[in-house]
Amino acid sequence: NGLFVLNTFERFRTLTPSYYRGAQGIILVYDVTKRETFAGLECWLQELDVFTKKSVVKMLVGNKIDETDREVDRKEGLQFAQKHSMLFIETSAKMKDGVETAFEEVVIKILQTPELWNIRNEGVVLAPESRAPNTADACSGHCSVA
Repeated sequence: NGLFVLNTFERFRTLTPSYYRGAQGIILVYDVTKRETFAGLECWLQELDVFTKKSVVKMLVGNKIDETDREVDRKEGLQFAQKHSMLFIETSAKMKDGVETAFEEVVIKILQTPELWNIRNEGVVLAPESRAPNTADACSGHCSVA
């Protein structure tokens, strides 16, 4: 069990569902400079719905925001994430912008979802620190929509 990062490039389609069947969190990554990676998201979500728990935490990540030849607008990514009750963030892996935050947000959401906790951990208190967003910078960089 744990976190599974799913890149929406078709070359990764050969992954068998057993790799993410027990996942507690899934991060779907698309390339903002390649619309076809965004267009394939619906298909990936259908597959995940078959092989994962209904309560699995999902995050949508638009990567390569440092590039100038953008094909997928931030608003499109956010709307897609909201439609599917997913967390959302845009990142630049190259510039190391938002990557750590993406993982932190998914882990926090997993910790806030008791039905995802391993039953063997009963009696262990898993409580993340309270992270109330500052209203001035709420949703700057990422949006928790789930």
